[in-house]
Amino acid sequence: MNERTSVLGTCAPQFQSVKDVLAGLLDDGREVGCAVCVYADGQKVVDIWGGLADPNTGRKWEKDTIVSTFSVSKALVSTMGHMLVDRGMVDLDEPVAKYWPEFGQNGKDGILVRHLLDHRCAISYVDRRLSPGDLYNWDIMTEAIEETQPNWEPGVKPVYLNMTYGYLMGGLVYRLTGKRIGQFNREELCGPLGLDYNFALTADEKSRCATVLQKNSPRALFDEVENNPDTLFARTMQGFGPNEDFNSNGWRSNEVGSGQGHGNARAIAGLFEMLRAGGELNGVKIMSTQTRDRAVEFQCESEGDDPVLGKPVRFALGYEINNPTFPMGPNPKTFGHWGAGGAFGFGDVSNGISFGYTPNYMHDSLELGPRGAALVDAVFASL
Repeated sequence: MNERTSVLGTCAPQFQSVKDVLAGLLDDGREVGCAVCVYADGQKVVDIWGGLADPNTGRKWEKDTIVSTFSVSKALVSTMGHMLVDRGMVDLDEPVAKYWPEFGQNGKDGILVRHLLDHRCAISYVDRRLSPGDLYNWDIMTEAIEETQPNWEPGVKPVYLNMTYGYLMGGLVYRLTGKRIGQFNREELCGPLGLDYNFALTADEKSRCATVLQKNSPRALFDEVENNPDTLFARTMQGFGPNEDFNSNGWRSNEVGSGQGHGNARAIAGLFEMLRAGGELNGVKIMSTQTRDRAVEFQCESEGDDPVLGKPVRFALGYEINNPTFPMGPNPKTFGHWGAGGAFGFGDVSNGISFGYTPNYMHDSLELGPRGAALVDAVFASL
């Protein structure tokens, strides 16, 4: 089959090169199925998709296909936190324990809300020895976070909050609103914005999921963790279900805000377009421009390689800032978030661009985006 003919959707003539790059990725096997969406100056100029959602059955990638976006999920949970800042319900410079008293146990009473968002809270892993499947259990994970001592001195250096971030920020959202992230997202964020991105998927949503595929063995990542259990990365990966391949009911049914969110490129681009445009999309106001400005300001960067990611990274308050590890075009202030396997999105205020990309083919456990970078280059070359 000639995959070039399978790229569907809409693409403004000015951005034809983006469609050509996507077709090339599908043609040469670097992608199996994927979608791309781009906003320019407030207008949706690219909304395309192609390839296969499941090559085992021949199911095609459709307009409404969704897929696990891994750590792009963190951008959704971060946005929830900033919505509460905007409402005056939480102060970035107050201790987390002011709002979540149980969190303050075991030396965590001085950790500020901003330290959760900028990855400086020193809780990259929990002290509790997690059993298979515990990562999907909201009560187990939030209790484990409450009991944990800081992994090192809090508030000093950023270290990526690989699988704890969603429960740290999600736990705070829950204490302030009584809503877990799945409910909050549907009722107050993606639901009102009309974005097809959710946690704790419904049966209909599960039926629309693309199958996550891995270039290496599905067990390669977890074999690495099991063979090197004392590494920092391995400690951050405790509690996954047995034989996880990111297509399981456990992965799709729960609220692992660090990585379990499922959506499409249209939804991710829409989220970042809302932020780029100052907190509003399609007439729905999510936060003030002032809150957005504070949320996306540079805060800190790793000293050398981040010890979890193995590469350097720069942080705003809950979003990543443009850098060579996570390239987001020419503007050094662009903010966004990448996910394992290559999904990502970003907003560029200066150039008026918002972007979302969702593939289903993981080239390796922490592939950081050469495929997506080609699409980004095509976007900015079209301006």
